[in-house]
Amino acid sequence: MDARITKAEAALMLPATTIPSRRQAEVEALRLHAIAARDEAIAAGFRRAGRAVLDVAESLARAVFTFPARLQTYQALRRLSDRELRDIGMTRLDIPRVFDPTFAPRPANDIGRAAPRAA
Repeated sequence: MDARITKAEAALMLPATTIPSRRQAEVEALRLHAIAARDEAIAAGFRRAGRAVLDVAESLARAVFTFPARLQTYQALRRLSDRELRDIGMTRLDIPRVFDPTFAPRPANDIGRAAPRAA
């Protein structure tokens, strides 16, 4: 076996020294633009994923930090009588939903009601 490389084989290993045509230059520019767009899309995906992770961590930290106050409020509402809950516009069924962002208690009993007239 001959371990020598022929001139034809050596020519295949060398970079092309020919001047690229206009078409090749356009194709190369398009390829580079596609690579840049792909890299930007990947970076944007990583940014979105990072932001989502930070949002979850922030929500978790907020929940842990506010848990004692929420528990205290929940227990205080559970200790109220039905009459006291009705006075603040709530029922027993509303207590678990008190911390729901969309929760809005009904108006209290005395709101919108005229005071009775003395006869």
